[in-house]
Amino acid sequence: MVNISAFKALKYNLEKNRNLSKVVSLPYDVITPKMQDAYYSKSDNNIVRVILRKETGKGDRYLQAAKELNSWISDGTLVYEKKPVLFVHQQQFLVNGEKKIRTGLLCLVRLEEFAKKNILPHEQTFPSHKADRLKLLEACGANMSPIFGLYEGSYNFKSIISKKPYAVFKMKDKNGEVLNKVWAVKDDKTVLNAVKAFKNKKVFIADGHHRYEVGLFFRNKMRKLYPASTDSAWNYIMFTLISLHDKGLVVLPTHRLVRFVFKISKQKMFETLSPYFEIKELKTPASKDIVLYTDSRYYALKPRGNKTFSAIKEKNSLAWKKLPTSLLHHLILKKLPQSKETAYTRDISEVKEKVNDGTFHAGFIIPDISAKTIMELSYKMEKMPHKTTYFYPKLPVGIAFNKF
Repeated sequence: MVNISAFKALKYNLEKNRNLSKVVSLPYDVITPKMQDAYYSKSDNNIVRVILRKETGKGDRYLQAAKELNSWISDGTLVYEKKPVLFVHQQQFLVNGEKKIRTGLLCLVRLEEFAKKNILPHEQTFPSHKADRLKLLEACGANMSPIFGLYEGSYNFKSIISKKPYAVFKMKDKNGEVLNKVWAVKDDKTVLNAVKAFKNKKVFIADGHHRYEVGLFFRNKMRKLYPASTDSAWNYIMFTLISLHDKGLVVLPTHRLVRFVFKISKQKMFETLSPYFEIKELKTPASKDIVLYTDSRYYALKPRGNKTFSAIKEKNSLAWKKLPTSLLHHLILKKLPQSKETAYTRDISEVKEKVNDGTFHAGFIIPDISAKTIMELSYKMEKMPHKTTYFYPKLPVGIAFNKF
């Protein structure tokens, strides 16, 4: 089972940075060049200057990021907690007009190989993404961004969140505004109770697979250099742990836009896919099945039972084969002409727009996937296709850092 720990967190000095909304950012992998510019303009101390530093042509950007981080420590922009602490992080937001509140525990989790089955992944990773994060980790010697972890069961935060938070800030994204509240947990008894409570839990990685695998690689590298340092800070990695049963847990789908090597008619698509799917025109994209958007029309693709699932050649469970993204990437797109370009969006209106204007030949609208399904496949150690899940909202970067 997992081992969590309080830590002497490095964090923004609120006396110098009263408004955290000016210095925090979203995770690096969702930041567009336009967003990067906006974060740069917000503050000279915005964390994006470290986690996704601009190329200037004046040397290695990872070393420049490390220099920036160290300068903030030297001038008091960032300060260390005097004793090990935990943080409770709460996010309030709207989804389809409904108010949601999600609460998590920001802490360190001891790194373990997935083979031990205490910390479980659910998505595939890519070498190029890991190489980028490794360079930043080696240069800065710090975990900058918490991994989003899920656990079964619950933890009672009431006694903590009933008090005044030490920090409150707002962030905006494409889906709206998110109110963030943070409490620092310094009481030794409360910290000890939390550490004990999580000893019996497994953790599922919701977001941050690349950073976790990079953390493992870095830990193994450091252990070879310093074999006696089994409890050094690089044996741990920052997580924000949220209950699978939290009423504010939201998993949004990521839709696909596809441009084929040559254009294919709607009729030909139907001929190719109809042996495996019942195809039904819809007035709206609301469906429990994948919805194909082409020729300004929506079409539900309902699997024809075992015939469909057995056509997927991968040696995975039936539950994995039933995933909409498994059906799409391992059956539908293999039967259709080769994809020249694939783009991802969470906005159905963008699917319509980009297909209607001819930028892409077809759009595939993905239905929701439950956190329970993610958990079940994680237990089986079956990794889902890339971008199967999008946990909303993203965890901000800048609440705390784990400096080695």
